[in-house]
Amino acid sequence: MVVAARVALLVFALPLLTAAGSAVRVQPPPDLEAFARKVREVIRLEYADPIRFNYTEEGRDVDISMFGKVSVGPLQTFEVRQNPPGEAWRRLVAIDGKPLAAAELARRDAEHERKIRRQAERERSETPRQRAARLKKDADERRERDEILDDAERVFAFTFVSRETVDGEPLIVVDLTPRPNAVVKTSEGERMKRFAGRLWAGERDYRLARVRLHAIDSVSVGWGVVAKVERGSGFDFVRKKVAGAWVASRLTIEGSGNTLLFRSFEIKTVTTYANHRPYAAAVD
Repeated sequence: MVVAARVALLVFALPLLTAAGSAVRVQPPPDLEAFARKVREVIRLEYADPIRFNYTEEGRDVDISMFGKVSVGPLQTFEVRQNPPGEAWRRLVAIDGKPLAAAELARRDAEHERKIRRQAERERSETPRQRAARLKKDADERRERDEILDDAERVFAFTFVSRETVDGEPLIVVDLTPRPNAVVKTSEGERMKRFAGRLWAGERDYRLARVRLHAIDSVSVGWGVVAKVERGSGFDFVRKKVAGAWVASRLTIEGSGNTLLFRSFEIKTVTTYANHRPYAAAVD
């Protein structure tokens, strides 16, 4: 879901747990601004050179019909695989706990393989101009992502809350307060000004462990034509450590508001990520 992907990127533009930790009242880091910059740079590195995993994802999609009706879909279970290498393939394997029939799985697998072959063939036969256009698109996406991260630093002021230890990992906990007059470059940056929350990040490695954000004002989606989300709506994104890397564990989204034709809605969805297995590319 495109909206979920945008939310996910906004989540990573800020910071991201698995269990409650024990708070300890101690002194804040000597330089909180430097800590924030290091967290941001680690996020950049994670995007540029991520540690790949195969895993299981389970959750529900939220759809908005052409008439503005909001509906939550069935529970879907995906096997997420790096296929082709470096690209996550969400392989649907069950709906509402019922496994897909073997014939349907085989059909979907065959279609995915055809898609990979078509993409590989397009890249092999592309002209120099087409290749340049494809690489430019990739570069534009990276630049946009970096601009969102820069906007997050401009918008959010960090206020030290506490230190916590979670699963043996020392974390710094800070509150996020938006600067309403921050000058930003992206639409995501403008929306960040309407959110506040709290984040957890590693004291030693600056890796993101959790971020919890909520709207402090109504937030328009699609210039208000698609929907308007009410104050208090938000999300809670939690990560856990697997094989030395922080990976997604749970994303909870709760919200209420109005869509086109003034239809009101109230939703809560929970997406879980489990069974992480480090991916290693095959060596010829």
